[in-house]
Amino acid sequence: MEFFCYHRDRSDSLPLRERLGEEHWSYMDRFAKRLIARGPTFAADGETPTGSVHIVDLPDPTAARAFAFDEPNHQAGVYRDVLLRRWR
Repeated sequence: MEFFCYHRDRSDSLPLRERLGEEHWSYMDRFAKRLIARGPTFAADGETPTGSVHIVDLPDPTAARAFAFDEPNHQAGVYRDVLLRRWR
């Protein structure tokens, strides 16, 4: 099953996001073979991150929720919300 996951950053979370970079990438590496697409979203300046989008192939909605909500940035409070939907 494919899922669309959109994590939107809190407005003041950039320093925390930067500190957690290594943890975030280590977590995402565990899903490398399941990720269809991924990447940051940016503010109008084209440089300031505002969130992350992931399209991921996982066995079921429970696994998708775990992927979205166990992510280190989410656990630490970088994100203000998460949108998780079936894709396709």
